[in-house]
Amino acid sequence: MRFKIKRFDGEKSWFDAFEVRVKPHMSVLDGLFQIQDELDSSLAFRYSCRGGVCGSSAMLINKKHRLACRTQVSEIAGEWVISPFPLGTVAVPRIKTGDYILIEPLPNLPVIRDLIVDLAPFFDHYEYIRPWFEGNSSNPMQEAFMSQADIRKVDRYAACILCGLCYGTCPVSARDKDFLGPAALAKAWRFYADTRNRNTEEILKRVDLKMGIWACDEVYRCVEVCPKQVPPTNAITGFMRKAIVHKLKTILR
Repeated sequence: MRFKIKRFDGEKSWFDAFEVRVKPHMSVLDGLFQIQDELDSSLAFRYSCRGGVCGSSAMLINKKHRLACRTQVSEIAGEWVISPFPLGTVAVPRIKTGDYILIEPLPNLPVIRDLIVDLAPFFDHYEYIRPWFEGNSSNPMQEAFMSQADIRKVDRYAACILCGLCYGTCPVSARDKDFLGPAALAKAWRFYADTRNRNTEEILKRVDLKMGIWACDEVYRCVEVCPKQVPPTNAITGFMRKAIVHKLKTILR
């Protein structure tokens, strides 16, 4: 199988093609290891757990936002892909034929080298929403309980592995680097919806911004690509409703 990989050396970019010996149950990440070990040791890419837990291997594979460690070569070999590409406020199609597997760095983030992107902008937005728990109990040694229904409300958002796939596919992040992004807003909802958290008003204030929830196009591309089925758009629309109710209550006081 031929792998066509976008390269970058800090100054210029180009594409290199490599012939990979496909083995049963081989992932795209396995193919990259084979290239690095046997064909070109200078190929740079990021990985860690190799099991879809850490999110490190997020990249654009056949014009789709995927984790290289979870993407099987046998499942995508020969596929034809038409994928929308954000260009300002409109979208133009990107077409990939089935002759090869095309691998490119994650969009919407600066490229450091080859398939490695700089995640600093992504984590800057993540840090801004203060992603930590602040309990509401006056006794920190006392256990705080949640009902199963309340747990289910936050579980799906707690599953986020911060891979950045949603950020890479978001049309708003493509045109506005100040936008907090789907992952940060989904994680903010994870703490906002937690019944044990006491700083819900502060969380709502942090996301109720032009660069926050109100910038979202609500096209659900982030939901489509999430490998853990986290629905960031649902969190954003939930925040929108909460923000409107909060403003009405403030006016009617």
